[in-house]
Amino acid sequence: EITTIEGLSENGDHPVQKAWLEIDVPQCGYCQAGQIMSAAALLQRNPNPSDTDIETAMNGNICRCGTYTRIKAAIKTAARSQTA
Repeated sequence: EITTIEGLSENGDHPVQKAWLEIDVPQCGYCQAGQIMSAAALLQRNPNPSDTDIETAMNGNICRCGTYTRIKAAIKTAARSQTA
């Protein structure tokens, strides 16, 4: 099964999408779809990832704007919201 970013939710309310906006991750948006999909896949496999888990899962995604700290924060926020 293949899921696109549009398939995460009909109205953008997937926990990762909401966290991305809450933490203000995007700058240029070029890498955003890949980052969000990788984060969603990580949280599907591991709902409570460690920093190392996040870094390993996101390692193949390059963000030229350098928002890696915000990306990690958004993933942690999404993880917390899924378990709340």
